[in-house]
Amino acid sequence: MGYLLKNIVNSPFKGLDYSYISSDYGSRAFYNNVTGMNISDFHDGIDMTSGNYVVAYADGKVIESRNNVTGYSEVLASGNYVKIDHGNGLFSIYAHMKYGSVTVSVGQQVQKGQIIGQVGATGFATGAHLHFGICKNGKWVDPKPYMLKTEEVENNNDTEEYDKYYVKYGDTLSGIAFTFKTTVSELVKINNISNPNLILVGQEILIPKNSNNNLNTNKYTVRPGDNLSSIATLYGTTWQNIYEKNKNIIGSNPNLILPGMELEI
Repeated sequence: MGYLLKNIVNSPFKGLDYSYISSDYGSRAFYNNVTGMNISDFHDGIDMTSGNYVVAYADGKVIESRNNVTGYSEVLASGNYVKIDHGNGLFSIYAHMKYGSVTVSVGQQVQKGQIIGQVGATGFATGAHLHFGICKNGKWVDPKPYMLKTEEVENNNDTEEYDKYYVKYGDTLSGIAFTFKTTVSELVKINNISNPNLILVGQEILIPKNSNNNLNTNKYTVRPGDNLSSIATLYGTTWQNIYEKNKNIIGSNPNLILPGMELEI
């Protein structure tokens, strides 16, 4: 049975502090009027039907989006969607949006209340609604406490738990884990990575500060694809500064650094 959720503080709908919930978080059974089949599954979010314009429920950075699904699809189950990283292992997802309505792109910073799309019925959806979900530390949780603010929205600028690393050409998740003395499974969990074999250049990877990683030391071990400029960007310095400190290791050509070299930063 559906119900009306009131007093929403962090809403995924523009201008609304309420919404009708047609399908709640947790185990459910329903009739699929497209296929004519009865479905039983675990619903990892809530389905909301009262709103029209979908907005970011909190500040964050877009890490995934899709905008080209035209209708019903069980293969592309989320339909047109946006996924936002709010920091500290907290993510939100907005699914089944209208074809062509997504207004944001991967890598874009968004603010609470910013329009990101419109309600639709794309993907595994039998009627127009928004599927709204919250993922915390790699696990989908009931989003209602975050909407009602009984669970506080985490500060996206809080860097006490994690450092940030931006994927470069040639990187692998296992290589990043090795460099920063952590594990692939830990990075997958923290960053909610669905396919550890697929990471994108420029993608932000959270690194646990307690992993004794290279971002917290004055040493860096060169990896395939590195150059002095990319290392300097990572540490907020200049390539000339790094070169001056490591001339005896690098030699006369600053453009030639080899994997395995340990550089002082």
